[in-house]
Amino acid sequence: MEHEAMHLAELVTGITLLMLVAAVTTVVIKRLDKLPLTIGLVFVGIGISYASTSIPGFGSLAHFELSPDLVLFVFIPTLIFESAFNLNARQLGRNIVPILTLAVPGLLISTAIIGLILWFFSPFEVLIALLVGAILSATDPVAVIAIFKQLGVPERLTVLVEGESLLNDATSLVLATILIGILSAGTFNGDVVVSGIGKFFVVFFGGALVGWLLAVAVGEVLGNIEADAAIEITLSTILAYFSFIIAEHVFHVSGIMAVVAAGLMIGSWGKSKISPSTEKFMEYFWEYLAYLANALIFLMVGMQIDLAALWASMDLIILVVFGMLISRAAVVFGVVPILGKVPGSEVIGMPYRMVMYWGGLRGAIALAIVLSLDPNQVPIKDTLVAVVMGAVLFTLVFQGLSIEALVKKLKLDQMSLPDSLAKLEGDKDARSEGLSRLDRLAESGLFSQRIADNIKEKGVRQIDELKEDILKLHRQMHSEEMRKTLAMRCLVREKARYRVLFAQGLINEWAYRELDHTIDVQMDGARHRDRLPTANIETSIGKRISQLVMSMLDIVPGSQRLLEILRTRWIVRDYGVAWGRYQGAHSVLEQMTRLAGGEIDEVSLTELRECYEAIEKTVKSQIDEVAEQYPEFVETTQEQLGQRLMLVVEHDSVEHAADLGIIQSGIASKILKDQSERIRLLARDNLSASLEIEVDELLRKVPVFAEIEASQYPLIANYLRARTVTRGTDIIRQGQAGDSMFLIARGIANVLITDNGETHQVATLHAGDFFGESALLHETPRNATARAATPCSLYELKRVDLDRICENHPEIREMVERVDAERHTDNAESGYERSS
Repeated sequence: MEHEAMHLAELVTGITLLMLVAAVTTVVIKRLDKLPLTIGLVFVGIGISYASTSIPGFGSLAHFELSPDLVLFVFIPTLIFESAFNLNARQLGRNIVPILTLAVPGLLISTAIIGLILWFFSPFEVLIALLVGAILSATDPVAVIAIFKQLGVPERLTVLVEGESLLNDATSLVLATILIGILSAGTFNGDVVVSGIGKFFVVFFGGALVGWLLAVAVGEVLGNIEADAAIEITLSTILAYFSFIIAEHVFHVSGIMAVVAAGLMIGSWGKSKISPSTEKFMEYFWEYLAYLANALIFLMVGMQIDLAALWASMDLIILVVFGMLISRAAVVFGVVPILGKVPGSEVIGMPYRMVMYWGGLRGAIALAIVLSLDPNQVPIKDTLVAVVMGAVLFTLVFQGLSIEALVKKLKLDQMSLPDSLAKLEGDKDARSEGLSRLDRLAESGLFSQRIADNIKEKGVRQIDELKEDILKLHRQMHSEEMRKTLAMRCLVREKARYRVLFAQGLINEWAYRELDHTIDVQMDGARHRDRLPTANIETSIGKRISQLVMSMLDIVPGSQRLLEILRTRWIVRDYGVAWGRYQGAHSVLEQMTRLAGGEIDEVSLTELRECYEAIEKTVKSQIDEVAEQYPEFVETTQEQLGQRLMLVVEHDSVEHAADLGIIQSGIASKILKDQSERIRLLARDNLSASLEIEVDELLRKVPVFAEIEASQYPLIANYLRARTVTRGTDIIRQGQAGDSMFLIARGIANVLITDNGETHQVATLHAGDFFGESALLHETPRNATARAATPCSLYELKRVDLDRICENHPEIREMVERVDAERHTDNAESGYERSS
């Protein structure tokens, strides 16, 4: 027991010392500003390995090893999750084809080239050579990404490099595991290759599925937690490690792919599940964990480097480095350009390819795989460890130290003209604000007017210089660039406004996600295709999945009640989206002149103002339509909104009073907790209930049932099935088989017919109208499409149910048949054979 306590004390002491060394090294390297941190840590680690016995207190570090379990189960989940969590998922989606190509077939090609070179020119047998190729084909551009952030390189280049690294780490580990299994089996033939390929895809994509499912589960839990940073951050940590462990040890699929999928899911879809007050804390938490993991990894890499062993294997290391450079060139310069010729793909230019080629550093994954080799399966493990360690060291030192110079040589660190203008304008505004505050400080009598005047003189001179620089850049911009610049600023303003509305609880999670997705899509359109913002709401993946689920439920017996609940929820959500878009457009219009600054011409300013006025008008008309059709729902929504606004004001007031010391912190916390509970209860209000329509109200509106006594309404209601649809939904489609008719309780529907490839609107139906009777009566396909022009509340009446009603009320069938005959006559006279 005493021995275990001593061992634990040495472990804690050693980790603390490594953290101290990492912190000191970080401070020194930041002051030097010339050496990437990871490379500096490797050098320090090498120094520690030779000096640990002679430095007092550092003797415990002599026994520290970079074990594969430590890398795979402690460090890798942290690094992969943090990278995936902060990666721009939309940019990743835009570049998924080149990233997947580099990560899967690209890595396989690289493995083959390195393996063949080693097989031909070294004593390694073919499987060992391929194993080394698989190990050294995984990129780990930690140092490169850090340099990218410092230099401000284009985001697309960062996503390409980091996205490839995330996915090819998994590919490398899976491929190496398969090759090790083949080595153990001792057989290598066509059947083994086919089996290996099948296993590869199962393990690779199976891991992604496991991570996605776990992220969805954790996201739903996060959505039910009200601003509790400790619990939310703990859940994200559990997700990062459990997704790896469950994938590897329960389902035997790729743990790395599980962490990648989990991180991407929580970093995109799950962001709206995280409390706004927790989001920054979570980003800082994962940034710190990633820093700590990287620091400890590269320190221990340096500590584990045996320079004598590297020198003894120098011939093999040179051969492997040559193979790595050749294979990387073949993939980046041979495969990637082919992808640019695929229709719809975005070309990756030569400067990007040069950086992707030279920035393909190797690191922790390669070391973890080679260290995990079993000497019984791979008798030359020590040689492979030295070779891989030497190759990793080469990429870190030679490529890592020169990548910054390459980026600058290719001028990828230079800002675009709009970004340069925005930077100068922001600097000018900041300095102007500083001078105005300086004047107020001098007027208070607490600051020397002479010193204030001196500072002001320098400040005015600097502002004048900035104005001249702005004017020079302004002359270089043509009208299209000005319009694009202003469009991007407007969209950024919108995006920020939606975040504030969501943080205040004024729009719900669904509305925020739809609006945020819409702005991302429109920002891509403005940036890459010179498109202006529109009132269109882009359909997110979440909504597509929901629509798919509803279409599947539509054919499942007994699911009508659940289906109707989902449909009414979408009307509530669509209203929230329209209300939020109105607030966003209104905010942009209020700030339009300020957003334009002094560098945007009047033509572009007018064009964007008209664009946002059109957006505001469109979404306001949508809001008004819902208010007209569902006044009870809008009234309930506005009442809830008013209560939320009051709670936001109360929350800010309590926090301000606590900051001033008027309220004790304990009392303030209690009040804020009570407010959070009230917000939570407000969020549970069932707004969908206000969309429900009483059947009696419908039957009184429909002429078909006008002659029936009100006492018979409950009997008829038993045969009617409620159905709610959102704007733009096709209720019935031309040519579709049908055995039911629909009665409109609230809303407006347009009747459309397609004839010779052209679609014509032939009628508009309102509350009290019915349609679909022709297919019901004559058992023929639908001869028209009915599309909801506004949200609609409908009741569906099946043929068999109409027959039952008509047994007691034959006059209803007569009325339906008479309307059907009149519509057929009208259609014949107008030249169309159509009917609603």
